[in-house]
Amino acid sequence: ENENYPYADMVKECLVQGKIVPVELSLGLLRTAMDEKAAEEGSYGSRIFLVDGFPRNYDNVQGWMEHMPTYTSVLGALVYNCPMEILEQRILSRAETSGRSDDNLTSARRRFDTFRRETEPVVRALEMAQAMQSTENEGNGSQILIVNIDGTGSIEEVWDTTENAMNSYIKNDILTANSNLLKAIEDGDIKAFNKLCADNLSIEIIKGDIRERYNSISARDLFEKHETKMTSNVASISNASIQILDGVKAIVSYENGGSRERREWHHGPKGWKCVSLSKEKLP
Repeated sequence: ENENYPYADMVKECLVQGKIVPVELSLGLLRTAMDEKAAEEGSYGSRIFLVDGFPRNYDNVQGWMEHMPTYTSVLGALVYNCPMEILEQRILSRAETSGRSDDNLTSARRRFDTFRRETEPVVRALEMAQAMQSTENEGNGSQILIVNIDGTGSIEEVWDTTENAMNSYIKNDILTANSNLLKAIEDGDIKAFNKLCADNLSIEIIKGDIRERYNSISARDLFEKHETKMTSNVASISNASIQILDGVKAIVSYENGGSRERREWHHGPKGWKCVSLSKEKLP
C-alpha cells in the first residue's frame, strides 16, 4: 500500500469491500511497477513478470487487450486451487501480523463471492482458448499455457510446483526462438536469422575424428558459410531436449536429418540469442 499513490484511498476501499479495482488503475500500477523493474541495472535481459491476481474479470481482459499487447506479451496463467475453508484459516493467520484493512472474514468472503462470480468464468475462458489454439495447431501446443496448481500444500510444496511451471514457460520461450531460427535458415531469411543470433558466435563441426572450430564468427558468416549448407528443416527435428542453466542461459539439442545439433542460448535485453552451435554427424 503506497500512501503517496493518488488513488490509494480508492484502492483501499475496493479491497475492504471485496470489489475489483478499476482496470485503468490496476493496469497503470502494473505498468509503473514493470517500468521500474525494467529500468534496473542487471544481467537478466528482458524480464518475465508474474502478475498476481490478474485478470480478475472480463473488464480486466478487455483492458489488457486494449492497452497492453504492444507493451508486453502473455505466456500463460497460473491457477491456484484451494478450498475456501483453508483460505479463511490462512487469512485469519495472516491478519495477526499483516495490518491489512481487508484481512478479515467479512472482506474475505466478499472477495470469494466476487471470485466465483467474476473470476472463475475468466479462468474457464482462458482454458478454452488454450484448447482451441492447441487444436488449431494440430496438437502442437498453444500460444498460452494454463497451469493448475494445488494450493493446499506447504509453502515449499506450492513453490516447487510454481517453479516448475515457470520453467515450462521459459522452455517454451527458448524452443520457440530455436524453431524460428531453424525456420529462418530453411527460408534463407538472413534478416530474421540475425535477430536471433549474437553479434559473434562460436561453432564446432564434428565429422568422425575431424573437428572444425571457429571461436568468433559473425552471424552473417555463420549463415552464409555454414548454416545454408546444412539441412535445416523444422519438420525433420526429432529427439529434442533442453537444459536451463541459470534462468538466462540454456542449451537446446536435437537431431536434424543425419546430425545432432546443439545450440547455446543466452537471454539479454533483446530476448534470447543463439551464441554457439555444435553440429555432429551421426553414425
